[in-house]
Amino acid sequence: MSGTSNNGKEAVRLCEQIVRQAFGDVVCRVASTLLNRGRLPSSTIARLSALQKPTALAALLILIQHDLVQSNGASYKETGEEEQYEFDVMGCLLRLRWGRILALTHQRMDDVALEVVRTIMIYGKIRVPDIIAACGGEHDARRAVVINDTLIALVRAQFIRPTGPEMHILESDQVARRFASHRRQMIMNKGTAMLSAQELENCQLKAAHEVREEREDLQDIRRVLVERAKVDKDKKKRKGKTAAAGAEEFDYELKTDIHLRVNYDRYGILIRNELIVKAAEDRWNKGAAVVVRAILDAALKETSVLKDDRTHDSVGVNEIVDRIPHKDYPLLLAGLAVSTKTTVPELVRSYLSVLAGEDQMGGSGAFLQREGSTNPGYKIELEAICVKLRENLLSQLVREKLGDKAARVLAVVSKSSKAFETTVRDCAMLPLRDARMQLAELQKLSLVETQEVPKTAAKSRAGLPPSAEYHLWAVDLPRVYGVLLTSVYKTLGNILQRKAKEIERKKVVLARETRVENHEGGRGLLQLKDQEDLLELDDALNKLTLAETRSDLVVFILRDLPGWPGQK
Repeated sequence: MSGTSNNGKEAVRLCEQIVRQAFGDVVCRVASTLLNRGRLPSSTIARLSALQKPTALAALLILIQHDLVQSNGASYKETGEEEQYEFDVMGCLLRLRWGRILALTHQRMDDVALEVVRTIMIYGKIRVPDIIAACGGEHDARRAVVINDTLIALVRAQFIRPTGPEMHILESDQVARRFASHRRQMIMNKGTAMLSAQELENCQLKAAHEVREEREDLQDIRRVLVERAKVDKDKKKRKGKTAAAGAEEFDYELKTDIHLRVNYDRYGILIRNELIVKAAEDRWNKGAAVVVRAILDAALKETSVLKDDRTHDSVGVNEIVDRIPHKDYPLLLAGLAVSTKTTVPELVRSYLSVLAGEDQMGGSGAFLQREGSTNPGYKIELEAICVKLRENLLSQLVREKLGDKAARVLAVVSKSSKAFETTVRDCAMLPLRDARMQLAELQKLSLVETQEVPKTAAKSRAGLPPSAEYHLWAVDLPRVYGVLLTSVYKTLGNILQRKAKEIERKKVVLARETRVENHEGGRGLLQLKDQEDLLELDDALNKLTLAETRSDLVVFILRDLPGWPGQK
């Protein structure tokens, strides 16, 4: 999506709340200075944040450790320029997703994986020996082996990935330096500084591609994961048995000198997949959701990214059937009006036919794209589904705020490039007066915009009838989604601020709880009034956390899913 909504006033306020909650007021002063002033050198940061330079540098180091601040890389690349720092708004906003990430880790792995991911979150980035020590494996050999195996599983599943010092350098600065280098080389080769626009564009595209490739190589799991063939003396005797059991052919080790960090993109893919499965269940039934989940699991590859417009490789029917658990077979049968003797592959083919839109005249609402005829494979149209999810979210938000009439009016206007009031009246099935009132309410929320038609004879030159209205209505979807995103950022900021105030109100009681939490009996040792206050605080924080989680899911749908209008 366009980056304009991520640097607005509400996004800056939300980032300040996140940093203050995580690191305290001193670090927040440095973060606030960068958020409001933009790119700055360390001396200016210290002066504007009213901190001693060692304190400001320590705060910068904390923010860099947690990937919240990046630099232009002047000292690392030895360019002779002054080192300047810039706050990463997107990296900060992703911290709101930590709860959902931990839940997904626990759902797909185990408690040890949950502890490992939480440890990486706490430290920002950390090496393998430090993770083992932080998780209690420093003096426990068995525990260390379990943690190491869990780390290998997390790396192989792409839940965590390696990082390096170059990842702290702003990508835009890296591209600019590489572009200047290619431009100088081209000038030397041609013997003239007069380069065409096409040549400059080629230099820019080449520089961006090279930097992107280098950053992907830095985050490749093969940098930290060492693959070695298994040493098995009885390999020949057990060859058939091993192949049948599907045992691993390699042993894996982790390098100890490379830092690891959380891979937010892979978790984003899992969240997107859950949304798509839920959308399939809402549109059809639970059986269709089971089939869609199996296709998504089969299509998940090492190279998959959140911004993919469709899955990479087509998935065959047999692979889909293998991915469906036996406990879900009754759901497949219950979702179709077929005989109880129908086999699972036949049921799956029937669901695939429906999901691919083969039973409809138009394929605009199809979830799948079929490839091949004799042994067909299927790809999921991720971008088309995500566009529908975003549109449905907009309609739902308008319906909750203004009612069903406003949602119908917005649907009519959004499906037309320009709509007359009479068109809105007829298609939304409303009286003209009500249609005008709903359009006015939508315009107050910046969801629709109007364009005036000249009142002179120029109407005839524009091809409009003499009785045409003087205003046309339209929806600028990028602007609408940006407005909604800003509104949700404001809501999230208010939630975090309310959390901080609730904790501040009960700080005396929390201090008493801290003194007794390590004693037998815990809260039971406190007075009844204190216990009631703590229960009240827990209830308020649980409600605020639930609201925060739901709001972050709205942000994910609006901002992170592919199919942002106007972009390809």
